[in-house]
Amino acid sequence: MTGENYSGELEMFRGLVRVLRVAARNEDMPEVQRLLWDHARDEAAAYEAAPDRTAADLERQTALMAGIRREPARRWKSGRAVNLLRRLGYHPISPRTASRDLAALAGAGLLVMHEEKGVRWYEVARRRTHNPASTIREDGRA
Repeated sequence: MTGENYSGELEMFRGLVRVLRVAARNEDMPEVQRLLWDHARDEAAAYEAAPDRTAADLERQTALMAGIRREPARRWKSGRAVNLLRRLGYHPISPRTASRDLAALAGAGLLVMHEEKGVRWYEVARRRTHNPASTIREDGRA
């Protein structure tokens, strides 16, 4: 037993702490607030994971989203996702698996899919206009 409420929770939390340290060092409270709202949304999405996703899928997708958050201005296609997942130690990873992971993250509202003729890419979803805390219970679950 890892003590995690969902697979990948510890990695997600560690990623949050890393970026919060930088924002706090720079005394950037709006960035701290944004990071905390993003984390709450990511965690709610992890709890609402589709039942057909395995624990391994959820863990890999959580790690992928944490990596994407470190480079949010980039366009994410399956090849870039494959490279990131391999750097994170996920082997073997195919472009098809990475593509499904990106689509799952978009389905959870964490990424936005863009399409043009012959190309599809994803970007980090911008903060929603409503208060995400209204959909999260006191225990942190959706």
